[in-house]
Amino acid sequence: MMNDLNRALAQHILVNVYQTNQEVVYTGYVTTVSDTGIILATFDDFGLPDGAVFLAITVIDEVEFSSDDLDNMAFRIQTAQEEQFIQAGGLTMHFDSQRDIRRQVLSHAWVDHLVIMLVVKGDEHFYEGLVTSVAADQVTIQLLNKFDYTDQATFTLHPAELEVIEFQGKELTLQGIAAPHLRKLTHVATKEVTDAQLMAATLQRLAGRDPLVALVPSHDQELFFVGRINTVTKNAVIMNLIDMTGQFGGYTVMRLTELHAVVIESDYLQTMRLFALLNRARQHQIQPVLNDERLFDPTVDQFSARLTQAAAFRTIIRLKLHDGTTLLGYPSQVGGERFIFHEVADNQLDQVGKVYRISDVDEVAFGYLDAYLVERQLRVEGDL
Repeated sequence: MMNDLNRALAQHILVNVYQTNQEVVYTGYVTTVSDTGIILATFDDFGLPDGAVFLAITVIDEVEFSSDDLDNMAFRIQTAQEEQFIQAGGLTMHFDSQRDIRRQVLSHAWVDHLVIMLVVKGDEHFYEGLVTSVAADQVTIQLLNKFDYTDQATFTLHPAELEVIEFQGKELTLQGIAAPHLRKLTHVATKEVTDAQLMAATLQRLAGRDPLVALVPSHDQELFFVGRINTVTKNAVIMNLIDMTGQFGGYTVMRLTELHAVVIESDYLQTMRLFALLNRARQHQIQPVLNDERLFDPTVDQFSARLTQAAAFRTIIRLKLHDGTTLLGYPSQVGGERFIFHEVADNQLDQVGKVYRISDVDEVAFGYLDAYLVERQLRVEGDL
């Protein structure tokens, strides 16, 4: 494995690094290799530079040099460059492979007030925070909790216990910029509406207005969508989504009957409002290939309308069915009650398709960056 890491470093090869104890796979270029760990300049799922990660040698399971996934990532990296996607600065630090690179990362983070993400040995959680002191045998980290401002825990541990350290990525950089402002915000109790009739009235009141809210679906109450309410129809709500970095994240149509709650106040919503404001100030609120100005007719059935439009242009969309199945692909032959859906799985398009009922569709997501990238690759390769 050390030979693989040194080869990736020497030949500047795009690689996937798999871990022994985490499902997270990192894609990027190895920039430093030492006896105890590596630095990998990483890319996000959209092909954008996303800072870097320190990985202890003990948690590296495999270094992959060639795969369909790496081919797809190379395509996305090239597309992101060609389309001039908005991106964070990426890795700017230089490391001495003859010295302890884990300590170098921690020292840089301490001096430069960087927000870092940590994985601690024997702990499956991810932690985010600011390094407040670094000594020979201990490091102290002030944890940040975007979801609960009352959670102000401090970690003190031996540096060797840190197996993974992410730094200088887009979301972490934004948190660093936001940190002084976040300290001025006070904790608010989560305020949500769960009564079906009150939810519909609340959404109607919010439609076309600026406040960020969260929609919690019934099928998975751990999941939630954050954004602005665009349009409300008799059976659905359309939301302009924002992603975890406060950027525009496309649209979703959800059945009102499938909503568990509308959250109108929470610490996380305060965090996202701040992220969105910071992005607007830096003119980073939307990627250039997306459109956040679409309007929708509240008098038509939006499930039929979205399927019909996607069929006309062979647009890639994502569906969630009533049984919990999620499908990525494009529809065709949209009728009054049924449609054919051509699924994309592992970048392979089902040209024949399968028949589904429109009434079985609970969510339609469209106009977001991942769908754009899947569609572009299929068109370039002649499959769409």
